[in-house]
Amino acid sequence: MLPHTTDTYWNQFDEVSKYNVHLNYLERMWAAWYAYIGNDVLATGIMSFVMHEVVYFGRSLPWIIIDQIPYFKKYKIQDVSSGRTPLQRQETR
Repeated sequence: MLPHTTDTYWNQFDEVSKYNVHLNYLERMWAAWYAYIGNDVLATGIMSFVMHEVVYFGRSLPWIIIDQIPYFKKYKIQDVSSGRTPLQRQETR
């Protein structure tokens, strides 16, 4: 709970939904987020950070999954199973 309110996000969502029937579900969730936080700058900052992290780490999720599938191991370029780090001259070639 935020210190300025005893209301929950979903109660805010219900209030926004009552008076903004023309908005779709995602827009009502967005409006309820701003109403729940109560500070536009803080609400925008938190949502921007969360969206950035989802995109940043979410884009690597397919590769993490592919790395776990044994079929694709034969296509790996770098062998990491040896535990040996490449030498400086090998990296610069």
